[in-house]
Amino acid sequence: MKIRILLLIISFVFAFGFVYSQTENDGKLDKQVLIIYNEYSPVLKDANRIQFLPVVIDTAKIETKFEYNARPTMYKTEYTPNQINVATVKGESLRPLDNGMVKLGFGNKLTPYAEGFYNIRRNKNYSAGVHAKHISSHGKTKNSQDQKIYNGYANSFINAFGKKFMPASTISGDIGFSSNIVNFYGYDPIWALNENIFAPRDRSEMESINYMRLKFKAGIISNNLDKYKFDYNANLSYQYFFTSEKDNQHKIIADADLNKAFKIHRVGMDAKLTFNNNKINTLEKYNETFLDLNPYYKLYAKKWQVRLGLNTTGEFRTDSVRYHFYPNVYIQHNISDVLIPYASFKGYIENNDLEHTSLINPFINRINNYQTTNYAQVIDIGLKGNISKNWYFRINANYSKIDDMIFFINNYFPADLNNKFTAIYANVERFSGYGEITLRDWKNFSFTLDGHYYYYHYVKDQEKPWNMPNFDIGLRTNYKFNEKLNFGLNFDFIGARYALELPFDRIVNNPIIKKLKPIVDISLYGEYSFASNFDCFLHLNNITGQKQYYWNNYQSLGFNFIVGIKYLF
Repeated sequence: MKIRILLLIISFVFAFGFVYSQTENDGKLDKQVLIIYNEYSPVLKDANRIQFLPVVIDTAKIETKFEYNARPTMYKTEYTPNQINVATVKGESLRPLDNGMVKLGFGNKLTPYAEGFYNIRRNKNYSAGVHAKHISSHGKTKNSQDQKIYNGYANSFINAFGKKFMPASTISGDIGFSSNIVNFYGYDPIWALNENIFAPRDRSEMESINYMRLKFKAGIISNNLDKYKFDYNANLSYQYFFTSEKDNQHKIIADADLNKAFKIHRVGMDAKLTFNNNKINTLEKYNETFLDLNPYYKLYAKKWQVRLGLNTTGEFRTDSVRYHFYPNVYIQHNISDVLIPYASFKGYIENNDLEHTSLINPFINRINNYQTTNYAQVIDIGLKGNISKNWYFRINANYSKIDDMIFFINNYFPADLNNKFTAIYANVERFSGYGEITLRDWKNFSFTLDGHYYYYHYVKDQEKPWNMPNFDIGLRTNYKFNEKLNFGLNFDFIGARYALELPFDRIVNNPIIKKLKPIVDISLYGEYSFASNFDCFLHLNNITGQKQYYWNNYQSLGFNFIVGIKYLF
């Protein structure tokens, strides 16, 4: 109690003193001076948000765990499926085929044209057909002296063929006849006038010859589906070649290829026997036999194709026997189905008899020197492939060592018009290049462009490779405008050639060497369909009207055309 009274007295004294001090200064405060050294920057403290919802931390967490065991029970069940009928696989319906076709046409220079096909319809047991064609010209052309000279020709053939399909093999056969009539109209009119030699100009005055061939061939080929069985392909053929000048040749050829596969390997033997009985102008008769035995091994791997073989040829004549041995090697590598490099090394024999030579140069002098050409070394290195599904290309470089290669010069016997050719032979080393690019069915357009280049490094005892071009280029095009109309352009360019003339009195001292101009031949064609089985066509040949000499002194037709119809039945 005493303590409380004491504290109350002390508090009263302090309060009285404070009031007295204010009264003493008349209620006025003394002046104060404040010095501020920095700008005033109020600072607010961070405010902490108060949680409105309380959070309860559960410290007693309970985890639930389960354990269970599955004990399945197998129940016996029975199921009987319904019977299903045998499925029948049906292919797409085959497009109906026509049995035959006939083409008829006619052109300037009195040029009739006829061609026909006839085939049986689809048959699983056999097939057969016939093909025939005729084209001829009876016009005239102007020579260098602006004289009209008859330069007609006539080519015809007919061929019948058939096949019999059996389980293990196919038997085939064909028989045919052909006729090629040639007129010897090619001579230099200036030389003929100077030598005062009769120069024919009409058909009745012209010397001609008809080359005729009657052929028969029978063959059998295996149809093995099992690739591990022996495969075979055998043929027997006979040809009777004869001319309107009493020349003839009997030719018999028997050939067979027997081989067997072992996984990706294949081994075999290719054999051929050829017999010729020749008679030239009833004066010269001789026989010749050729035997070829060519064993080989082939490899068909995923990326590689390899052929290793040996070609052997025996020549058997009345007065001589010769044997030839050549390698037969081919290697090809597929690089991602786009680029395919390849290389080959081989050799072979080519027989230059009258029948073969007349196909190369129909203006040949029958009284001639017939020999074989030995292609001793033929080396090829190339690259081929598909740029896309529409583009195909191929380039090739070749080296050939050839013994007794055949060339043609204008003959000097008999001493007449120089309008026939004599075959001469020379050893040759030749380099050549080949290129081809093909476009197939790109927006209804197709074309093929190809060309050769020839360089004769060596020609023994001859100044030039007579009548052989140094290059040739060909272009073939087709454009399908619509379902009814298609047309195209063809272009041929053949380089310069050299010709040698040996007039009878100039054989030794003054041979004549001519340089034949390049040949430029541009042709157009078109075909229009009036109905599904009836068309018309038009061919315009040598539209620039160039004077072309494929052989020395033999000028071909100038501008010419053929118009006609085609009928399917």
